[in-house]
Parts: sequence; C-alpha cells; structure tokens
Amino acid sequence: MRTLGFEPVTNRERASGQSIRRARFQTRSALPVSAACVVANGVRETLSSLARVPVAMRLFAPSIPAPHAWSAILHDAHLYRVRGSVADAAIVLRPGDAVALAAMLFGESSTSDAPSRALSAIERDVIDRMMDAIAVNLDVVCGVREGRRVERVGEIAGFVTYFELLVSEPLAGRIGIALSRDPAPAAGSVLDVAHLAGLPLTAQASIEVGKTNMVSVTRIAVGSVVPLPIAALNRCVLTAQGHPVARGNCGVSNGRYAFLVEPRRDPT
Repeated sequence: MRTLGFEPVTNRERASGQSIRRARFQTRSALPVSAACVVANGVRETLSSLARVPVAMRLFAPSIPAPHAWSAILHDAHLYRVRGSVADAAIVLRPGDAVALAAMLFGESSTSDAPSRALSAIERDVIDRMMDAIAVNLDVVCGVREGRRVERVGEIAGFVTYFELLVSEPLAGRIGIALSRDPAPAAGSVLDVAHLAGLPLTAQASIEVGKTNMVSVTRIAVGSVVPLPIAALNRCVLTAQGHPVARGNCGVSNGRYAFLVEPRRDPT
C-alpha cells in the first residue's frame, strides 16, 4: 500500500540545525501490527513450552521488502511453507538461527559456531518438528491451514509481506514470517452529505459584466450607473467559500434577487 511518509533527518542535516523532513510516498504493509503480535506471542509461548525455559522475544513490524531485499532474506535459508485459506505463509530460518534454536532445545548455552556449521540429522528433525509447532500460530495471518504439517520447500516466489521475531533469551536467533499477499486495507467510514448539512457556508453570486480600463474603475462612485448587458445575466457563477459550485442565470423573483441553476451539459 502506498502511503505518505517522511525521510529521516540525516546526521548532517541535524548538525546544521535542519529538522524539516522531506515527504515521499512509501510502500507499507497493510498487515496490522496487532496480528503480528498475536503470532509473536504464540510463537514465544510455543518455544517456552518446547525448551522448558522462559523465552524473551521482540517483534519487528511487518514490511514489504524490495526485490533485492528478498534475495538477502532467503539466501541459504531453511524454508517451511504453510498453505492457508487467506494466504500462504512461509517460515524463514537462516542457517545460524536454525543452529541457535536447536541448541536452545538441547539446553546448550553456546552457539559460537552457529554461522559456520550445518545442522546434524537429529537437529534437522528437531527443527522440522519445531516448525510444525510454530505453524499452529499462523492461522491469524494466513487463515485456516491446509494439512497439519508444514511443507519443507527449497524456495518461495511471489511473497510480499515479511516480519521477523527476534529471540533474545535464552539464546539469540531470528524467525522470519513471509506472506504470499498483503491484506487489502480496510475501508474507512463513508462521509455522507447529511453529515455536512449543518455546516454554514458563505455563498456569493457574481456576474462578469464585461471589460473596462483602470481609469473607468477609479471613477466609479456611489450613484454611478454601470451598464449591464442582458446577455451577462446568463453568465452568473455561484461560489461557496471561494469555490465555484454552480453556473446559471441571475435575476429577480418575487421581489428578491435570485439565481437559477442551469443543468450541466457534458461535452459530446
């Protein structure tokens, strides 16, 4: 979804005393942060139950990564696809994060070699089972799941939305959640004309009577007679708060000045 945002103030601009940020349109995810929070809280409780230790977790808000960012996110990652009725979800687990989570389940306290080694066969099986347990918490963002187990895949394509869950205790690791579609933004309340019925407006009818020179205008005084061609009465404009709202004829009806609105004529 395209929304109006503001660029951050750079250190150079801040040092020079400039604090006005430039406006620009940005692509933002329409996935509610509250939905991502539900997922994060469920995953935290799942991990705490599996590891039998308290787990601290931080949520990074949903975003829509650029194409080149997806390449970095998915590089060498373990991918688990969950097919849902609303959207497909994918759990993204980078190699180092997979080793860290496996170590947490086995009660290990150090993962200094996590980025450099591959999972053992036992660890891979444990991680697969962990992803099955985590996938239970994705219904809020992907709808009713198809099947009970997640699908281990080699790649995903066409996914749009992404957010991350950062496990900070007892060990550091990240769990990425990708969605195949961004939810459509909810329609806001509709403003009806009746809501403006009591709003006072200043309306003014004006006529273009013709052209004259500046000298003639300066000579106009109280009692001066300004010629008004009959044809000018058909060129009256009704304005409200300075904005034209209708065109029509000016005249007098029942002893009062009147304005007759003409129907709009669309060009053919």
